[in-house]
Amino acid sequence: MHHQLRDSVISSQTNPKTGHAEDQLYYLLDFLTLTPTPDDICRSLVTDFLAHYGVSKVRLALLAPDDSLHHLGQRGFKTFYAGMIENPDQWRSSKREYATHELTFDENFIGFNAKQDLLLSALRENGVTKGSMVCVFKTPLKDASEVIRETTMISRVLSFYLLPRFREVVSTHASKFKLRDVSRTDFTQRQLQILQGMTDGKTNHQLSATLGFSVSTIRHETMRIFQILGVSDRSEAARVAKERSII
Repeated sequence: MHHQLRDSVISSQTNPKTGHAEDQLYYLLDFLTLTPTPDDICRSLVTDFLAHYGVSKVRLALLAPDDSLHHLGQRGFKTFYAGMIENPDQWRSSKREYATHELTFDENFIGFNAKQDLLLSALRENGVTKGSMVCVFKTPLKDASEVIRETTMISRVLSFYLLPRFREVVSTHASKFKLRDVSRTDFTQRQLQILQGMTDGKTNHQLSATLGFSVSTIRHETMRIFQILGVSDRSEAARVAKERSII
């Protein structure tokens, strides 16, 4: 709905894919008056606002007071989704999809990886980094100067738009995430069996054959296990389960 409304706004004005940062800023402000969701924003950054730079993936996230990272929206990524929460060890991990732990940052809080095909622009408030906009490019950039200028402007505008809307939600979830004391009683017997199998290194198909459940049931229960533990992959689930004596 939002992208359809945005198309109608753009069609009555100049094409937004001109590459001029000031024009892009105007269209972005106009777009935000439609109150798009973070997923809508990511979609438009890929298909319109940053398309002329070859951006293929975008994700938006905010940091909570407990240093957990809360994903607001994404476009193009396979392992990130709106509502996903990563603890500090997870989002700083080098094994993460398009890891951002070794980026080199400039004075505008724009960071690039060594290949120049991944960019992180900080979302800031009162001089403090509160989140990030991560962009992945189809091909490495040869000249990043214009990209830096434009993404700096975009991230500043998105900081004003996103932080007031999601600060309370992120803080509330972070508090629950931090204080929650997970134990065996939080899981069903089926989930404990699957969690044990995951710790033993069994695949979904092996668990299905062993436990007598369908593969789709195993997948569904696996996602519930991830949610209860506050993790995003099987190895992390196994580690946390052992640390908390769940298995």
